[in-house]
Amino acid sequence: MSFKLVSIKDVPKAKLKKFDCGTEVLNDFLSRYSLKNDALGIGRTFAALDETEDIIGYFTLTTAQVVYEEIPHEYRGKLPKYPIPSLRIARLAVKKDLQGKGIGKWLLTQAFIKIVHVAEITGLYFIIVDAKETSKSFYEHYGFINFNDKELSFFLPVDTVRKAMNR
Repeated sequence: MSFKLVSIKDVPKAKLKKFDCGTEVLNDFLSRYSLKNDALGIGRTFAALDETEDIIGYFTLTTAQVVYEEIPHEYRGKLPKYPIPSLRIARLAVKKDLQGKGIGKWLLTQAFIKIVHVAEITGLYFIIVDAKETSKSFYEHYGFINFNDKELSFFLPVDTVRKAMNR
């Protein structure tokens, strides 16, 4: 199976409504809010398309901050005691009948590539994600770490991703 990554604004609206990952809130976001958020500059959504130009998955990136007190002690290091610039993977979903086939990993890799590029031109320390109960193990598998007292909120230092990409 081959696929390509495109900006959500390059996907016909009818294709947005056809996407089904099995989680209504993620389907609804894609069909109702992704284009508007993109136009407003609130978040950038990218879709993976198959050879028929159907959406097989997507992710959304948006800026964020992490409050110092939420960072586990062992990761605070020399960080200042004010909010730390971060990028949030706000959504990540794979078409229901294609889950478990490596598309989520591919989408996460594509998100990491974009995040590292952003980190090269602006201050960016953490990648954060608020997982669903069903995706918690996915993010843990890729090394994401729990924030203090937040069971479904995770982070990964950008430098960790940068080093992994350079290997």
